[in-house]
Amino acid sequence: MQYSYAIIIPCYNEEENIEECIHRIPDLGKPTQIIVVDDGSQDNTSYRVEKLKSHFPNLTLLRHTPNRGKSFAVQKGFDFADAEVLIILDADMAVMPEEIPKFIHALHSGEARVINGSRFLLPMEKGAMNFIRILGNKIFSLLFWLSTGVKVTDTLCGTKVIYKQDYQNMVWGICPWGDFDILFNAVRLNLGIKEVGIKYHRRIKGKSKMTIIKTGLKFLRTILIWHFILFKEKIR
Repeated sequence: MQYSYAIIIPCYNEEENIEECIHRIPDLGKPTQIIVVDDGSQDNTSYRVEKLKSHFPNLTLLRHTPNRGKSFAVQKGFDFADAEVLIILDADMAVMPEEIPKFIHALHSGEARVINGSRFLLPMEKGAMNFIRILGNKIFSLLFWLSTGVKVTDTLCGTKVIYKQDYQNMVWGICPWGDFDILFNAVRLNLGIKEVGIKYHRRIKGKSKMTIIKTGLKFLRTILIWHFILFKEKIR
């Protein structure tokens, strides 16, 4: 079965990456929406996207100010999308756009309705992630398993694929980046999660928007809230 697709690219100050990211999106075999959500950038991100619109008739730019965070940007893109399948692609290209067909193939296999990228199933590029970040990801994957009984190797890979129909039944806005909202909702709605191994690359241009301690505390708070939500629904 051929589905319609929407690729949502949330971005903040990604003028150095956004054009190449869009150009490298592969042909998925059917007209595909490309929705760039500029989350209050203070550089020329939106200008770079506007320049491409004459070459990509399927490209839409959504803008808002001030910066509201990745979760808000993803939700804005999801709400705007007019497609059956929603794909999150980060603008930094740490996960290459060329990886998208692997996610689509996994979705069409019918094994699960949520496809989650994993940076730990394949060797990553040297320098792509330092020891502290690797350790943090392992800890959060463990906490997710303890909360849900579902094992995933990478809870925080930004590339994920879901059906819009399922998104419309999700509780949203708890995770600042949206990653845990998708995964916990997959458990809550019994959607199943299938992981796809991706080759993770180090960021070449621009700066990461995450800080280790502050971001880690926010993710921990997110897991605790979701644990409480699932517990409440279970005892009803």
